[in-house]
Amino acid sequence: MLMKVKTKWRGDAISHFMEELIDYAGLFPPAALSLSQAIQNYQSYISSSDSWMMGPFVIPVSRLKELDEYRSLFNEPYPLRLSVILSRKEELENELVLIEHFLHKYQNSGSVEAIEVSLSPDSSPSFLKKLATRLDGYPIYCEVAGGKDEILPLLDGIRFVNKESTKPIGVKLRMGGIRAALFPSAQTAAFVIHESQKRGLFIKFTAGLHHPIRQFRQEVETKMHGFVNVFTASLLAYRHALDVETIEAILLDEDSSHFSFTPKGLSWQHLTIHSKEIIQARSFFAHSYGSCSFDEPREELGELSIYHEEEVE
Repeated sequence: MLMKVKTKWRGDAISHFMEELIDYAGLFPPAALSLSQAIQNYQSYISSSDSWMMGPFVIPVSRLKELDEYRSLFNEPYPLRLSVILSRKEELENELVLIEHFLHKYQNSGSVEAIEVSLSPDSSPSFLKKLATRLDGYPIYCEVAGGKDEILPLLDGIRFVNKESTKPIGVKLRMGGIRAALFPSAQTAAFVIHESQKRGLFIKFTAGLHHPIRQFRQEVETKMHGFVNVFTASLLAYRHALDVETIEAILLDEDSSHFSFTPKGLSWQHLTIHSKEIIQARSFFAHSYGSCSFDEPREELGELSIYHEEEVE
């Protein structure tokens, strides 16, 4: 369905909202596909009419050498773009060797688009500076977790390092998982979005965002965040410097009729962000999210009645 939207709305809000929004994480739960199946899925997706919505393939650094045998599936027009998850910080030098091996093996048929790494509460600015120095040239997303008192020092540390870095470090926030305990509250998610925006830190999300609008799901026995909620909240926070209470209200909204796309922009209730501003907000703040499904999010989004076509050519 979104393919039809893209055909009609070539340069407006829904296209800018969905452009390379989904990083494919088919290796991870709940899909937990084999590398063979996940990599073949990715090759199929980037060759499809909906490829414009697809970002990089997400893979742990420890599995990079396994990609050698799939080299023939990719070429310069359709490369294997990766977002690589590092493991433990003390292994950084060894992991850089694995990244270089992949780049040498794939040449123009592959690239590393981003690096992801989890931070512990005691991660120091010196570690962040080492990341920024050794991984210069790659966007880096540092996953933060815990309570406000644990997250704030990490955000401050990232901001401090970014003042001297040529390639700023961003934030990664986990939005769910295979059980209820892995889903952050809307209050926590709103807090991270708000504090990241205040500090000028870009952000990506991961896990739990299979569905467009927040809803209760029996399989995890909790309410799952909606990716339309999350990105609408983030884009509007960037555009309007929203307070944390308004961000939380957008995240909690389960009524899809409160969200509206037109060719000119995206609205929630009385708040609007124009089409060109979505490009800016996606570029400088709310980048993408990792999902083990590419089909489910776009198919469910295409079924919603949130599009108003009064200015379709």
